[in-house]
Amino acid sequence: MLNTQHLMTYKALVETGSFTQTAKQLGLTQPAISQHIQKLEKELGESLLIRHGRRIELTPAGQVLLKHIDQLEVCYRDFMTSWERVAEHAH
Repeated sequence: MLNTQHLMTYKALVETGSFTQTAKQLGLTQPAISQHIQKLEKELGESLLIRHGRRIELTPAGQVLLKHIDQLEVCYRDFMTSWERVAEHAH
């Protein structure tokens, strides 16, 4: 199973477009951000990003991953809403 922290790092990197900004936003170092991305790429066996100096571009695999991360977040929010309802009725 993919590491959820690595997935969230990837999403934040795509949103900010910057390793530096992502590191600041997540309270991590730039090398940690790079390591998270490298681990995801290794686990998936695909490059997710093309680096153009300080700018990044998503590969087709990176675009697919981002779409699924968004779907996972929706599923997680739905689950938490359902869980809270169950917990309210249990007490």
